Amino acid sequence: MKPRRTLWSDLSVSASRKRLIVYDLDGTLVDTAEDITEAVNAMLTQMAASPLSRDEIRRLVGRGLHDLIVRCLDTNDPQRIREGLDAFEAHYAAHLVDHSVLYPGVPEVLDYFHDRRQAVLTNKPNPFARDLLAALGVAPRFCAILAGTDGHPKKPDPTALEELMRTQGVGAGETLLVGDSVIDVETGRNAGVLTVIVAQGFEDQQALQAARPDVLVTQFAQLLQVAKRHGW
Repeated sequence: MKPRRTLWSDLSVSASRKRLIVYDLDGTLVDTAEDITEAVNAMLTQMAASPLSRDEIRRLVGRGLHDLIVRCLDTNDPQRIREGLDAFEAHYAAHLVDHSVLYPGVPEVLDYFHDRRQAVLTNKPNPFARDLLAALGVAPRFCAILAGTDGHPKKPDPTALEELMRTQGVGAGETLLVGDSVIDVETGRNAGVLTVIVAQGFEDQQALQAARPDVLVTQFAQLLQVAKRHGW
């Protein structure tokens, strides 16, 4: 069976070898949807709020945990938000990898770029980001795991990505950003970095196509094919 074709690719995509590969986490490297859904609904139950479906929750993920809790509880009450955060964090910490797994093709992509710098840039807070990657056995692959609680503005602000490039001594033309959301498209564009979006995570595919990333694929196996084709 032939692999599915790339959904979208800018004809001007650079063919230069990349020295720094930066990945989003949830919906990109790791399928975390089920564990996040269960943690959200455990929080909502504890807060005497109605549960949400997996599809409803997946549309709310991407801008960090605080934003997720605010939107799930539909409140701006600081005390209620704090209670929601505490409830979510307690449940999620105990069930971080009940269902979460690396997406198919991720190990092969990490192997392909093994002689380059690889990093994670996520709006997910630490220690969850670090602990999740450690539990799945891939944390040592990354020179940095930058999370939404590490003191920099959250994506799509490019500050963290630009700081990562600076500390690794690479330019925007030597960097590849891999994500699954419109936020990742905006982050890459804001930093002037080539961006590949894998349409397998939390974002609607039509929204991703409308955002026009440099490359849009449906699975990690295609990312590997595109990387080889362009000599990244």
